[in-house]
Amino acid sequence: MKNIFLYIALSCSITVFSEEGIGTEKSLPDYIVGKSEADQALKRNEAVFTFTFNEGYNKAIPSQIKMSYNATGIDITPDKKGIYSLKLKPGKYVFRFFHNKDFYEIKTDSVSIQPGYKTGISVHFKSSTMPVICDKPVIYVYPQQTINVNITLSLNGKLNFTYPQYNSCWNFVAHPDGTIDMNSKKYHYIFWDGAANIQTKDILSNEGFIVDKNNLVSFLEEKLGQMGLNSKETADYITYWVPRMNINGTNLVRFLFNEEFDKYAPLNIDPKPDNLFRVFMIWRDVSNVKCLDIKPQPFPCFKREGFTVVEWGGAEIKNISEAN
Repeated sequence: MKNIFLYIALSCSITVFSEEGIGTEKSLPDYIVGKSEADQALKRNEAVFTFTFNEGYNKAIPSQIKMSYNATGIDITPDKKGIYSLKLKPGKYVFRFFHNKDFYEIKTDSVSIQPGYKTGISVHFKSSTMPVICDKPVIYVYPQQTINVNITLSLNGKLNFTYPQYNSCWNFVAHPDGTIDMNSKKYHYIFWDGAANIQTKDILSNEGFIVDKNNLVSFLEEKLGQMGLNSKETADYITYWVPRMNINGTNLVRFLFNEEFDKYAPLNIDPKPDNLFRVFMIWRDVSNVKCLDIKPQPFPCFKREGFTVVEWGGAEIKNISEAN
């Protein structure tokens, strides 16, 4: 059986943001090959690998795992201690393991085993996601004429605070100037925040911008203007984020746009807008980090034509590590 893996991870090694800086590799390896011992119960044409599967350091995995040995795929179920034994012919084997989409796939180097021997291998799955607090995503609504609008939010995580209050949806009257009428009150935008599980590959990208605290305002004015935000949205954005960001001498800034952020917090808007633009900023203090290899991030620009909806939000990443 070939091609058994439904999800392919970009990397089996997780780079960690630590308080000391970026680029530290956490000491836990993907797998450890133990000692080989002779087993008198085995025939000369037999050998046994005993795998111990864990999430992180020591949380056993007793549930199904997809694995392959030399491209032969099988589904296995370890016992309650995460242990599974596999009898094979003596020789060299390359193993691959997949737990589920929330963990990185693991591939081993070639592992040899002699006739009549058993070898233990401990396998440590590392989380491919981390919980991130989505701070102040705000939604601006600009119809061409006064209309009724319904918005539903499906956060991959847990909503914390919403304003106006979210009760399975926001249902309101929107005006061309951006004013929202809901429950006999007027609002300039819809506010929400919550915790979402974001894939580490979207956080640990080598694309972004390194910004000195003295350049934050000019940087955001330039980039937000290039994206297409208007003066009010830009002012709201800057006055919320810069006071928090300029505590740090230097920040690493990266943006998630549209479909990138839709994976974590899908919006359904009825009627469908002609143009929807979502931007979510991830930022991190890198004042004491040296030798960062960061490429400038390209980003889209949207046109403010027809019924337009704009959303911005962000998250400060203070520490990144495996979830386990």
